Amino acid sequence: MAAALIKPLETTVRSSPASADAESEVLRLLDDQGSSLYRFCRMTLGGADEADDVVQETFLKLLQHLRAGGDRANLRSWLFTVAANACRDRLRSRRRWLPWRAELDHRTVETAEDPPDRRLARDAARGLPARDLLLLSLRAQGLSYRDIGLAAGIQETSVGRLLARAIDRWKRRLDEARRSNRK
Repeated sequence: MAAALIKPLETTVRSSPASADAESEVLRLLDDQGSSLYRFCRMTLGGADEADDVVQETFLKLLQHLRAGGDRANLRSWLFTVAANACRDRLRSRRRWLPWRAELDHRTVETAEDPPDRRLARDAARGLPARDLLLLSLRAQGLSYRDIGLAAGIQETSVGRLLARAIDRWKRRLDEARRSNRK
């Protein structure tokens, strides 16, 4: 008797039209925003494996959000906000629990094909404070000031000023790196 009442989860979930709509919306957003979200996470976290994990978790949370009837007004901003928070959480836990040890350092080495200017720009960005790097990364992905404010947890009216300061700091570090490279 109990076996007749229990349906497999997949059948139950897929039978709902709202669920199918949520899945198609997530797949559409994965096609549209997946690569830019991945680039943002990789730049923020510095590694491909963690970026993959954050992107996957973000899209799973989106599916849950849509299935629960969540707001669909600005899903691009929602994705970047959730991903930025997940990246911040991972960076915080890294600082708290994982001291640097040579055997745990899995950073990639730049290829010889990287133009020297790109290498200098990347090195200059690495030394920036976390908020500056977050703002620059979000803007590089084409997000509006409103979306950057939502993702970074700052007021929209402050984004332009903070972003300008981040760009100035990055340019100063880049100029210093160029000068020291010439010597």
